[in-house]
Amino acid sequence: MTSQDYEIVSFFIWVAVFELLERRRPAREIDRWRDLKIDVLSFMLAVTVNRISHFAISAFIASAAPAWLRGGLHGLQGLPTAARIFLAILTADFCIYWLHRAQHRFDLLWRTHAWHHSIEHLYWFSGFRTSFLHSFLYNIPQSAVPMLVFNLSPLETGIGYSLALLIQFWEHTNIDVEIGPLKYVFITPAYHRVHHSASDLCRRNFGTTFSLWDRLFGTYVNPDLVPADTPLGLGQPVEKRKIA
Repeated sequence: MTSQDYEIVSFFIWVAVFELLERRRPAREIDRWRDLKIDVLSFMLAVTVNRISHFAISAFIASAAPAWLRGGLHGLQGLPTAARIFLAILTADFCIYWLHRAQHRFDLLWRTHAWHHSIEHLYWFSGFRTSFLHSFLYNIPQSAVPMLVFNLSPLETGIGYSLALLIQFWEHTNIDVEIGPLKYVFITPAYHRVHHSASDLCRRNFGTTFSLWDRLFGTYVNPDLVPADTPLGLGQPVEKRKIA
């Protein structure tokens, strides 16, 4: 299978899995249909930006990146495939944690992110509601880290992409789930719902894959201490915000 085959097949697998999970164990009562048109358009935009940034970074690597960088750093390219994919996800997530945190601190960056926080009903498809600049900024570490730092092949990148899709669906899905001790390493849907709260809690729980960054850098809030029916969204009509 090519990397694109992995991406397409994994997308439809995760759609089926999370649709079934949400129907069997919903965390909240939500109205999926209210914003479906917006979410479909946002998904199409996110896919388009992903392709643009991926090809742009690939072109940069081929034509402008130094030879020592294209070859990988400190022998990382010699690690087993599974180790390189895991480390690429870990490193990209660390970069995204700080980018995400900066979006909530600086007004200019917040304008790229506010549209994502307009979501009031979280479910597996809603996480694709992102602005053009938001998608582009996030795709820089998501594309550059696997290719530049870990020198992943197209096939390995495709596998990593399927895992990234799993993460995207998982963090925004509307399911009631407990993962036991793994919560000390990975985020949960409830963990990320805290971040989407229409309150100051939106400046907590920035992690998108690993919960350890919030725990290490003082931005963690235990989702068990936050009421399950806490309102989500911006807390005001999105038209009153400037969205980039």
